[in-house]
Amino acid sequence: MTVLDGDAAEPRNPVPAKQGGLFDGFEGYRTPTDADYQAVLASGLVVPDANVLLNLYRYTEEAREDLLSVLTKLGDRLWVPHQVLVEFWRNRESALSDPETSAANTAGELAKLRVQALGAIRNWGHRVALPAEELSKLCDDLSESFDVAEGAIKGLASAGSRGRWNTNDDPVILKLTTLLDGRVGVALNGEEYERAVKEGLQRVKDRRPPGYMDKAKDGDNAAGDYLVWEQVLIEAGRQGSDVLFVTGDVKEDWWRRDRGQTRGPRLELVQELLVRGGGHLYMMQPSRLLEIAGLSLDVEVREGSIEDVERVNRLHAEDLDFGGWSTDALQELFYHLEDEGYGERVSVIRWAAENDGIASREAVYGLGGYAEERQLKGFTRPVSRIAKEFRRLGIISPNAVDILETVYDPAFSYVQAAGFRVHPSVVPLILQLSEEVAEADQEEG
Repeated sequence: MTVLDGDAAEPRNPVPAKQGGLFDGFEGYRTPTDADYQAVLASGLVVPDANVLLNLYRYTEEAREDLLSVLTKLGDRLWVPHQVLVEFWRNRESALSDPETSAANTAGELAKLRVQALGAIRNWGHRVALPAEELSKLCDDLSESFDVAEGAIKGLASAGSRGRWNTNDDPVILKLTTLLDGRVGVALNGEEYERAVKEGLQRVKDRRPPGYMDKAKDGDNAAGDYLVWEQVLIEAGRQGSDVLFVTGDVKEDWWRRDRGQTRGPRLELVQELLVRGGGHLYMMQPSRLLEIAGLSLDVEVREGSIEDVERVNRLHAEDLDFGGWSTDALQELFYHLEDEGYGERVSVIRWAAENDGIASREAVYGLGGYAEERQLKGFTRPVSRIAKEFRRLGIISPNAVDILETVYDPAFSYVQAAGFRVHPSVVPLILQLSEEVAEADQEEG
């Protein structure tokens, strides 16, 4: 039989492509085992985030020593992105100030309680016709107790940070100097840095991980998480290794969550590391690192150390619950807006929270009683300005989300706002506050 050239070029039974398995292309859904963690600790790239290094100032001495022992035991497997040190040095003095800042805030709260307590005693004294001398003595004794408590708090806070400002005397800096010698990545060069910042800011805009929860940070700082991630991708590709990223960050732009439960790294990050670095991504908080390391690295980790690291993690997580806002901070925001004549912003925020987080353009005009020719340009500006001041004053977390953001609908207009969205993490808090206000109004009525 004559065989044509075209027939010879195409086999009748082509070999099928290699078939995949259950987790091929779905690696991010696989729950890591202890053996996986032990393997990456033994042969992978272990990367601490900036918050892990900064929290060394917030742990007890025992916990700090144990975590540093674990990091030391990792040897050459420990690697720190240059951007992590940028953020460490940028925030070190703030971390050192934490005890005194917290003491000042606590003193402020005690001052408010002092006024309330003294007022309550005076009211009681007047009701029962208590002699003036006895009433004065009661008030003096109470004030003295408050003075003692405030003095003790401030003294303990000041003693805790004394001497650490000097890097030559700071025990954390002295330990890290030895630990990180030769284990810090190089900075991105000019062009690489510019490209990475551009990509990071675009991801913030598009709400692509990591880093979009840092939208409120000024300028290029919003791209900080992505700069860390980009440097991790480059180093993982160079070494051809799996990565264990250790972070105290609990935000959704790093972690995949389902019904309030943390399931693992974001799927996008798992896939990105596989594509660019060829390895698997694992993530854990520092307390989990202490637990695993105690078993696999032959390092003695005291139970109290794990508990203390969990304490700091828990405080950090609480700080970011509801997007870093509290009911008190939210109420303060509403007071400021109303006092400055922006009460309709409060109405829009409340209305949006009650309507799936969105206030349409029509709803805004109705709530504000605006004329049709009125523009909505700059509508969110007063809310953002007050929130920025709250961050500066420590009323809300530095990473607190923006309460209100503009929504654009291309089908409607690329330049005119189609409405405004309340950040989902703050919606439960707004609804809770609305219920409290409604209940108070009913009681007064």
